[in-house]
Amino acid sequence: MDITVVGLGVVGTSLGMALKAAASEITIMGHDPDAQRVARAKKAGAIDKSHWNLISACDGADLVLLDVGLDAMETTLRALSGNLREGTLVIDLAPVKRQVLAWAASILPDSVQFIGGHVVSPRLGGQVEPAADLTRGALFYLVAPERAEPWALEAASNLAEAAGAKPMYIDAAEHDGLVAAMGELPFLGALALMETIRQGAGWQERAQSVGGEYAALAAILANTPSGSAELLAANADNLLYWLDAYTSKLAELRRAIAQQDHEALKGLFAESQESCTEWLATGGRPQPEMPVVDAGSTFRAMFLGGLGRKRPR
Repeated sequence: MDITVVGLGVVGTSLGMALKAAASEITIMGHDPDAQRVARAKKAGAIDKSHWNLISACDGADLVLLDVGLDAMETTLRALSGNLREGTLVIDLAPVKRQVLAWAASILPDSVQFIGGHVVSPRLGGQVEPAADLTRGALFYLVAPERAEPWALEAASNLAEAAGAKPMYIDAAEHDGLVAAMGELPFLGALALMETIRQGAGWQERAQSVGGEYAALAAILANTPSGSAELLAANADNLLYWLDAYTSKLAELRRAIAQQDHEALKGLFAESQESCTEWLATGGRPQPEMPVVDAGSTFRAMFLGGLGRKRPR
């Protein structure tokens, strides 16, 4: 099986490493305009070879993984349209799905299968380097268009499991609602806080007194991927809903402080701490590591066969 990873960021490179660990005989081609990323992926063993030209890198591929920003997704799909062989499966890894699925439906030919994907894990936060185990225990959201063939759905699920992740099929609208609440809202909260303390004179003095709390916010903003403005615009309806809810909660806190309502503040703290404690005990920490798939296992055959055997020739 021939796989091409377009965009060798942390997720794309980590998936390449995980797939090579699951089935070393697969061939993975890499493409990224950033030569340093290409070199990193080769050194990590995530790709076997690379090509500077996008079309040539995807020529003959059974599976194409798109780890590119939303700002580059449409142009990448247009460049690939008409240049993928019949039966190629394309899986994108963008954090929002409705816009990407709309592009894919209007741009890619019927001869190509497309499944939306998104890898979610606490391990992928902050400044991390690609690693084969970053996807282990992660949720691998999969969003299938109506015209998705059964073999493509099976191949996408097997891909997720080969990387040690848990495949979870979800509606595009539901997925983007989750992303707005759990991904984009925290980013906007950090952005608003940092912009607030930067206002007016005395910014240098305030910056010198920054502790761990603001350092964490700075880390969120410093590691924000390119194309974030496009992501926010593409998910505006969901994000506005959560921004309104967030603004309402801030107003509630302001009233309680202004009125010196200690009981209200204690109640809010208690409820939030209980929720956070429960979250940290269940979903807030990385799941126990799943074993690396043995290269001779039945599962490996499922992964390879699910893409190679079932695709049309």
